[in-house]
This record gives sequence, structure tokens and C-alpha cells, in this order.
Amino acid sequence: MNTCLFFGQELHNTNSFPSLEKQIKPINKFGVKIYDDYVNLNKLEDPQVLDWFKAQDSLAEAYFSENRLFNNFLVKFEEYQNREKTAIRLIEINEKGNYFFIKYDEVEAREKLYFKEDVNSKAVEIFDPKSHGEITYLKPSFDGLKVAIGFHSDKKFSSIIRFLNIETGEFYQDQITNINPSFGGIEWLPDSSGFIYLYFPVIDQSSSGYKKNSYSVIHKLGEDPNLRKEVFGRNNIVNIPIDFYPKVKINSSADEYIIGYSASSNDYYDAYIAKISDLLSGKIIWEPFFKIKHKVFTTEGVVRDNQFIFRQGNNLGNQISSVNIISPNFNNPDLLAEGTLENPINQLALNKDNVYFSKSKFGVEVSLWKINDKGRIIQLKPPFVPGYATFFGGTITSSLIGVELDGWTSNYTRFLISGNDSLFEEGLQVETFYPEFKNLISEQIMIKSHDGVEVPLSLVYDPQTLKGSLNEVFIYVYGAYGESLSPFFYPIFLNWAAQGGILAFPHVRGGGEKGKIWHEQGQKLFKFNSWKDLIACTEGLIQKGFTQKGLISLYTSSAGGITAGMAVNERPDLFSSFIAEVPRLNPHGLESSQTVSSTSYLEYGSVKDSLEYIGLVKMDPYYNLKIGKEYPATLIISASQDDRIPLWDSGKYVAKLQSITNGNIPVLLDIDYQNSHDNFGYNDIVKLYSKIFSFAKNNMSGKQNRY
Repeated sequence: MNTCLFFGQELHNTNSFPSLEKQIKPINKFGVKIYDDYVNLNKLEDPQVLDWFKAQDSLAEAYFSENRLFNNFLVKFEEYQNREKTAIRLIEINEKGNYFFIKYDEVEAREKLYFKEDVNSKAVEIFDPKSHGEITYLKPSFDGLKVAIGFHSDKKFSSIIRFLNIETGEFYQDQITNINPSFGGIEWLPDSSGFIYLYFPVIDQSSSGYKKNSYSVIHKLGEDPNLRKEVFGRNNIVNIPIDFYPKVKINSSADEYIIGYSASSNDYYDAYIAKISDLLSGKIIWEPFFKIKHKVFTTEGVVRDNQFIFRQGNNLGNQISSVNIISPNFNNPDLLAEGTLENPINQLALNKDNVYFSKSKFGVEVSLWKINDKGRIIQLKPPFVPGYATFFGGTITSSLIGVELDGWTSNYTRFLISGNDSLFEEGLQVETFYPEFKNLISEQIMIKSHDGVEVPLSLVYDPQTLKGSLNEVFIYVYGAYGESLSPFFYPIFLNWAAQGGILAFPHVRGGGEKGKIWHEQGQKLFKFNSWKDLIACTEGLIQKGFTQKGLISLYTSSAGGITAGMAVNERPDLFSSFIAEVPRLNPHGLESSQTVSSTSYLEYGSVKDSLEYIGLVKMDPYYNLKIGKEYPATLIISASQDDRIPLWDSGKYVAKLQSITNGNIPVLLDIDYQNSHDNFGYNDIVKLYSKIFSFAKNNMSGKQNRY
């Protein structure tokens, strides 16, 4: 039976929460009974629902318009951003060593596309996007004569890709739509005459076919883009599930083989292999290559000479392996290098001479390694101990290879690796200085969780400004998809520590800080470990005298919404505020949705499996909000153009929480109507984090200026 409830009480001399009719839908499956209190919010096309969301956004905007701290942060963060205006982004290097990148033009106050023949050459402007909008994607061809350029589309999910002729400065007629580079971009053919891309037939988020039945197509420049010649995806030979993504990989102009992947949100894929010559002749024959059971990490594998070299998962700390391409034996590959549980191998790259890989100790201390042509393993010596590293420029046709290094207190820098294994600065970017952060230090401590397992916890602070147990703490947590919360140098975050606070980063289970097992221990039925690790780390900060209740703000984003949301549900007393950006707060609802179009069930569980269904309910922050609990001040930031997490996901959580709190605390839903899940504009970032940090600061104990 449906019931109706209207609420809306006065909130400290401001407007009440927007009124909403509560429509309750009982759900009984596998003997588990739950109630969806706001099922009406699923109808995003309903004018009344849209008005409710707009009213929520207006309430949030009013809160920040009257907030002194917000404006203070805005000024400070804009100053940081202005220092970075000469920064370069979307740097792409092809195998000839040509550089393509986006750089801000201070004279004309906008970004442009530049080209350098090599790292030591002069940068030349090759495209001004003033009449096209912001550039979101770049992929140069192997021959250096063309570059694929991505732009925003009026469609929520799809981008528009055009192709610039470097010699003439003109665009080719070809224009590709129904493509999302986040799922699979442009893979140039070895001769650069065309490319392969992942095509999505349905990009309407309201359709049941949304993002499903995608397939890879080959396109030669000059042909009609609407021909869409399928090369991998919808046939009985490869048999790829409709919600997986059949994408391909071509590494270099010298490649003789193309590899197709049945891609998903899993770490491991099924893969198929074919000859490039058959592809170009139009008679491609795909052969099975490796299976999920062989634990080959996503697309981290390269064919060089007669060997396929790849990163492989194991029960310890991953390994670098090799098989013969003609007769591959993935059950018994050649072992080239291996990691440990505490220090797993987390990345692989190749050039024509060597194999490079990195290890990451507890997710925050990176070491760099090389395997030479004789199989000898050599450790490289970077200028500082990085917390994050990623290789770039590696291809089997060139000796050029570099690495990007970053850390909690060490600024992002790009280095090239010389033939004698030394690292020297690439020099492409002008270094930006931040003397205000010179006193900051970082450390990692270990906290015992509910089951005795030790959880790494990274802290960043200024030891000269610590105030005993009165330090204001800003926690950032994620814990999903095996992604490590790696160190990053970001002035907008470091400002918190420079002003006397503590930044805390719990490396909870569900991430990859201790290898694949660490991920699996925070998945599906074991997801509870993620939020219990977070609770233990928060309690540990208090017990070790860093802080106390009322001085701890919790922030997360995307899939971290489950970890953080459930920690708040179980221990709301620990947190002064809860802030979540484009969060997943109703995983049961999303996996049950008729338009669900991702493979996230591989991470959280399926509604079709009785045990996994129970796990989904137990990890759902929306369903587990309870009347009678005192929750912290809450700010949920959502994006109306989000292609992964629909607006109703956050809306339901906020509606239910507002009905429970009855206006005693701020519960805000701030909606970004311009951007998508992870694509915020240059100026939008400043405003976003000004809201986040001002809300955190404003709601510390004794500082509540609620409205």
C-alpha cells in the first residue's frame, strides 16, 4: 500500500526542505523485505520530480551564496588555479616522438592545441578550438600527420571525434559520434589510414538498451562514417555479453596482430587475437587468446617480436609474464618478475629494448624497475620517492619512454628515462612553486580493523601547527574496483593541511593497495570490510590523539559513496559532516534498474543471485538510513549529465535523510546541470572544491553556521 507524507519545516531562518510526496514501494525478494520510500524519484521525466530537484539545487546554492567561508576558499583556490594556467594537459606522444598537447594561451585567455616535432623542438599552435568548444580527447596517428580530437556532444554520454590534418590544418570530413573515449577511444591502424573504435548503438539513458550491444567498427578516412563495418563484437565466434564492451587494442605501426577484449569493470578479461593483414583484407578471423581465469590485467599486454608480455594477477603481489605468440600457454607462462602482498606490481610498459614496471608499497611508495634484453632486473633511481607513477611514450618501435611522478607533498613532474637508466626532467611544463606547503610532511600508519587486519592510513599535515587532539581532519576515502588511493599533489587539498588541519587517506579494502586480494576482500559479500576499515581508521585517529569527535569531515566520490555512506550509517557520531561527489548511494536500486547498463554487478553483486542480493541490500546507504539516529551535516553533489549514476540515486538518499533529520542539520543536494560523472570544466573545479571544503570547515564542532 502506498502512503503519502509531506514534510518541510523551518530551517534556521531559511526556507524549508522542498516538499515531496513519499511513495513507498515494498520489495520482497529471496526472503528479504525492504521498502523504497521514494520510488517516484525514478521518474526523472516527471515535471514535479524535476521541480523537486531544482528546488533542492536552489536550496544548496542559497546556502553557499550566504557562506563567508565558501567565498574565502573560492578566492584562495582561484589563486592556485591561476598559478597553474600555464600548465599543459592531454599530452600525447606518438611513436615518432611527436608531441601533441593542450596549453592555455594567456594572451587570448583560452586553451589551444600545440604540436612539437620532438621534446626539444619549438611548440607550434595547430588548432584553436574557440568555435568548437573544449577539447576533451586527443589521439595522434602513428605517422604524426593526423590527430583525433574529441569534443563535448549535446548527448549526455557520447562525444564527437573529428580528425585534423596536421599538414593542412584542416579537418577531414569524417565525424564520429556514439563514442565515449572513457570506454574505448580511437585505435589507429598501423598504416594510419583509418582506425577502429567502440560504437554504442543506444546512447539514450532512458532506453533499456542504453550502452548495451556495443561493437567495434573499422573506419577508413574518407569513407561514410555511417557504414560502420563491424570487426569485433556481435557474432557467435566471440560471444560477448550484451553489457560487456568489445574493444580492441593496436599498440604500434609494427603490430602484426590485433587483440580484442571482452571488457567489463573486472580486472581480467577474455581476449581474442587476429592478424592485422586479415583485418585489412576484410577477412578477419578471431581466435581465442586468453580467458578471465588466466588473470591477465585488463589490456596490459604487448606483443613484441614473438612474445606476448603482460601483467598477471596471482595470490601474492602480481607478476610480469610472457608467452609465445604462436603457441601461447597461459597456464604456464614464463615468469619475468614478481611482486609481494605488501609491494605488488601495479603497472607495465614496454619500449623496443626493455620491459618497465612499477611496484607500490601499500599504495603510497612507488619503486621503478627495468627488465633488460638479457632478463636482468634493474631498479631505477628517481630523484625522490614517488607515491604515484605512470609510464608514457612506450612503444615497440622506439626507445623513447618516460614516467610521470607525483606524491602527497612532491609536485607532479614528468621525466624521460635515458638509455643508462637515469631520469631527467622532460621540461615540457613550467614548474609551479608553492612555498606555502614547504613544511608539510606525509606519513603512513597502520590501523587494526574489526577483524585484526592492518589497514594503511596516510596522513598529511604541518607538524609545526598540530594542536594536540584538536586538529580538524578531512578524510578522503574510496575503496572500490581495485583502485589504489595513490598519493597526489593538489594545492586545493594541501591548503587544508597548510591551514593547520590534517588530511587523512584510509587505504581500505576494495582498493588495490595490497594487491588483488585486498580488492576482493572489499567486493560483493565482503564489501562490509570497506566501511569497517574506514570506521577503524577514524577511531584510530581519535585513539592516537590526532583529533576528536566533531572535528572529522568525511569526503568521497563515485563508488566510494558505498564505503563512506555505510560508515556514516553505522557510526554517524564519528563524523561532523559527510560530503559525497557523484556518489553511488543506492547500489541495490541501480542494479535492479531496467536501464542498468554497466558491469558494476561484477564489483557489488547481482540481484539475480540470492547471496549477492543480500549483500547488495546490506551495503546500500539509502536503504540503511534509520529513523532515530543523529546524522552529520550532509552535502551530496550530483551531475544531471552523469552517464553512470542517475540523479535519482542521490535524490532518494537526500529525500530520506531530510525526512529523518527534520531540518535539524543541513542536508543539501547540489546539482551540476552542465557536467558529467568525471568531466568538470576548468573553472568548475574551483567552485566545486570551494563548496566541499567550506562545508567541511563550516560544520566542525562549535562552528555550525547551518543556514
